[in-house]
Amino acid sequence: MVSTPRRSVRIRDRRAPTTADLPVRAAAPVEYVRTCPNAPIGGTGFFVIPGTETCLQISGYVRAEYRFGENLDTATDRSQDDINFFARGRIALDARTATEYGTLRSFIAVHANRTDGVGVAELDQGFIQFAGLTAGRITSFFSFFGGNLMSGGAAGVTDPSVELLAYTATFGSGFSATVAVENGRARRNGIAGGPVYGGQELPDLVANLNVAQGWGSAQIMGAIHQVRHNVAGVAVDDELGWAIGAGVNVRLPMIAAGDALWLQATYADGATSYVGAPTTVTEFGVGINDAYLNAAGTSLSTTEAWSIMAAFRHFWTPTIWQDIQGSYGEVDAPAVPAVAAVGPVLTGTNADYTWWQLGTRLNWRPVSGLTFSADVVYTEIDADVTFRSYNDGTLVALPVTNDDGSRWEGRLRIQRDF
Repeated sequence: MVSTPRRSVRIRDRRAPTTADLPVRAAAPVEYVRTCPNAPIGGTGFFVIPGTETCLQISGYVRAEYRFGENLDTATDRSQDDINFFARGRIALDARTATEYGTLRSFIAVHANRTDGVGVAELDQGFIQFAGLTAGRITSFFSFFGGNLMSGGAAGVTDPSVELLAYTATFGSGFSATVAVENGRARRNGIAGGPVYGGQELPDLVANLNVAQGWGSAQIMGAIHQVRHNVAGVAVDDELGWAIGAGVNVRLPMIAAGDALWLQATYADGATSYVGAPTTVTEFGVGINDAYLNAAGTSLSTTEAWSIMAAFRHFWTPTIWQDIQGSYGEVDAPAVPAVAAVGPVLTGTNADYTWWQLGTRLNWRPVSGLTFSADVVYTEIDADVTFRSYNDGTLVALPVTNDDGSRWEGRLRIQRDF
């Protein structure tokens, strides 16, 4: 029996076309966020802004503080707060771009504070850096060590953010030198004897020489500050105040990893803000000015001041460390009240005085980015005159202190960095 071969039959697909049958348009390439390859262009936390060659780092912190400050109540004034609550939030943006002239950098740091029902938001820092040039608001180039080991206000050092224009030259091996013109209004402590500061004609001229190496760092710095009065119709010459300082930071890994020592000294004549002398204690507040107008109203005499400071950081464990800081200084005012003639003087009166401060802070970092800190600070002022306590101007029935006043302060801080 001969079999008949089968004919293959093609069956036409009569179903409706689906999306799988339609032509597919190629998807646009996706540009993923990339981390920056290396420092100083990038480094930890930097990423490339999509579509650009700029590296950006976003950082900041949230801080909560619970503060104690010893105050003195009097028969007529019980308004002083011993306990205060404080909160701060800070955001910082650091943008860097590689150029043929080096790194182009811009930095912005904004924080907002809230304490005693009052809120304040401000630009802490905002500056541009390019080819050695720094322009904007940044920490003064006079500053070396700001005393920031303690939460409380450190005496004998200053670390302010000021508006400035500066140029930094680098010489290799960690050496650099900076010359800056800075906003002198941020460094005024007043003029006693009647006049007030006049308008700013000359900014502060600041210079430093810095070295940073494996053993630590060191700096010498100087500043010139114009003391310009606002006495109309009187021939009184303005004065030029000045300040000099030197500091050193020594790393001490032979004791424990992260241990370090700081030493700093500052002297000023007519530019007392650079010394950072304290003016307020529990019993009274001392006045301090850059200069004094003499009784005849014909000349200005400048105030001299100096300070020395030492600080030490020790890690008890990798997550627990302690900071200890102390400072001492003196203020020599050219015009002070005659004690024998007037007796106790009003709070805030200018006077010669010596002062010292000692404090410590204990820190614990249980996890990365979270730090608990507790500190206590003692400040004492020994004036050459006797002061009335918190005088309200009536000179009646108010306790009179001696010339030796002191103040205890303490804080608990909880801070989350990111």
